[in-house]
Amino acid sequence: MKHPLFAHKPGRIALIFFVVLLLLVACNTSTILMSPGNGGIDTTSIGSGTQGGVQVFVEPDAGESMITSAIANAKKSVWVEIYLLSDRNVIRALEEAANRGIDVRVMLEPHPFGGGPSPTRTLDQLQAAGIKAQPTSPSFALTHEKGMILDSQTAFIMTSNFTRAALGGSSGGGGVTNREYDIIDSNPQDVQAVIAIFNADWNHTDAQFNDSNLVVSPVNSRNAFTSLINSAHSTLLIEAEEMNDSGIEQAIASAAQRGVHVQVILPAPSGSSADSNSQGIGAIKQGGVQVREDSLLYMHAKIIVVDGQRAFVGSENISTQSLDKNRELGIIVSDSNVLTTLEQTFQRDWSDSQIV
Repeated sequence: MKHPLFAHKPGRIALIFFVVLLLLVACNTSTILMSPGNGGIDTTSIGSGTQGGVQVFVEPDAGESMITSAIANAKKSVWVEIYLLSDRNVIRALEEAANRGIDVRVMLEPHPFGGGPSPTRTLDQLQAAGIKAQPTSPSFALTHEKGMILDSQTAFIMTSNFTRAALGGSSGGGGVTNREYDIIDSNPQDVQAVIAIFNADWNHTDAQFNDSNLVVSPVNSRNAFTSLINSAHSTLLIEAEEMNDSGIEQAIASAAQRGVHVQVILPAPSGSSADSNSQGIGAIKQGGVQVREDSLLYMHAKIIVVDGQRAFVGSENISTQSLDKNRELGIIVSDSNVLTTLEQTFQRDWSDSQIV
């Protein structure tokens, strides 16, 4: 005997099935954001942070030898995906690696802002030395990532470009040295995910990876920044080059309004030029955020430290293009030694900076 709900109503079964299907789809899309290029990862949550097998070095203190020595010690492969490559000693180290039979591959952004040495000329020079070198993928507004993979076992996830100013030197002509933070990560899951991104970008395909500790534009970086900032209970330390995204600015201001002690360090304007971060500074100061600008070092750093327990380090700026249109790479870390270095360096920079 048929249940009264279904008796003589075959169309009702189809209707109920359709409603249930809609509910399932709605539930799924609320938890998993699937879009081209997001690698099939859950973009609504971020990892607890990489710890163990991870370290950080700070520029300008460490100098370029951290990079050149790492390349010199590679046994099988050196893969680089980077925004700027002009440091002559790094280029020489890459050429020497190729000469000894190492698989050296370089992807370089062909249209960086601000001029400088020609990326095309650099690519030609690398190719002449036997390096597999090519422009970065045209799928992104810019490839602003600063990444290197050694022997498929170690990933460098950096705020540093491979330029003189980024690696402990000066940009010349009275220029200043940068503040940078560079992560060395040997955790297999992280390394394999970075390799997957490199290979996808090399082949101009969508990256498929599964690692909630990676912060990747344009995949999950906006959500990662927002979630990380929103998770702060007591302290929030930010060093950034840019403050030019209203959504992230609101999250920062909201943290201060709910009682989090928020400190932000940005670059001091150069010369008589206007402060490109002035609007963003105004927005977060309205929420009670303490803001200072560093004139001793150029603040090229990109870090967010939450409650002394978890931090972001990577290439992403707090700007709409960086989060939504560029290829960027960063990582969430919870390693106590890394966090101590980040916090101590931040406090030194804070004492050297001027109140805005």
